[in-house]
Amino acid sequence: MKQQFRFGAVALMAALTLAAPVHAQNPNPDGATMQALLTEVHQLRLTLEKSILVGPKMQLMMQRAQLQDQRVARISQQLDSVRKQIAEKAARRTKVTEAIAQIDQQLSGAVDAEQRKQLETTRANLKNAAANGPDQQLAGRESEFASSLQAEQALLNELNEKMDAMVRQIDVSQPAPE
Repeated sequence: MKQQFRFGAVALMAALTLAAPVHAQNPNPDGATMQALLTEVHQLRLTLEKSILVGPKMQLMMQRAQLQDQRVARISQQLDSVRKQIAEKAARRTKVTEAIAQIDQQLSGAVDAEQRKQLETTRANLKNAAANGPDQQLAGRESEFASSLQAEQALLNELNEKMDAMVRQIDVSQPAPE
């Protein structure tokens, strides 16, 4: 902030210094020239004041956007992790279902009572495992992370739009180079 103020003060002094030789060279300046110089100095002062005010605001907005981006990334990783766990459980359930189908085939051809009893026990255990598909808890966590991600992404988009608006405002307020 002090550095920006110093820059503003130096620029103002430079403008005034440049105006002084004009006055010294022409002992009787006309009013139009003096008015043009005063207008230019005034515009310079307004631009400096605005940049001094906008600079810290822009830095703050950028820091907020970085923090928000980190939140979005963290929630996205958590969501990906839960989805991976759900996919792994679904793959296990598919394998169990395939194993049950194999046991059913073996049961249809089994003659020995002991072997049949063992296959039926294994089949019952596998059916219990298959019934425990993806946890409701995992599905709930997935839903929670998905909605959190959507909300945090919306907040990040809003911050980016505000920064874009600030940049457009700065661009509009600066005079075009001559």
